[in-house]
Amino acid sequence: MPLKSKEFVDTSDSGSDNESGAKATSKKPKAKSSDGKHDPPAKRAKPNEEDSGAVASKTGSGGERLYEIGKSRYVSVSEFKGKPYINIREYYEDKGVEKPGKKGISLTADQWDRLKSLVNQVDKDLKKSK
Repeated sequence: MPLKSKEFVDTSDSGSDNESGAKATSKKPKAKSSDGKHDPPAKRAKPNEEDSGAVASKTGSGGERLYEIGKSRYVSVSEFKGKPYINIREYYEDKGVEKPGKKGISLTADQWDRLKSLVNQVDKDLKKSK
């Protein structure tokens, strides 16, 4: 007798396996196309992270990574005439695009290393002045 549904009916006495050893299964009807009302929310993109301890950053107009240290103030690394520079700079918005302003400083790699070596002493001086 022909079946009208698309289910596979197991006629064996064992219940779980038929004579060929295959398990009895039933076909599920195709899912209806979604209208978007019950879909799970889209996954958010991860921030730029090269290693697990990376801090959040964004990309500047020149492709450099900008690390925010205050309102409209960022630290970035750029290259000029083949040498790397660390920039600590205020940015301004021009037609919806953030651009580096005049207020700021560019440090060579040697100056940056020297500044890093002075951080503990500057912290001590700062605590004394409070």
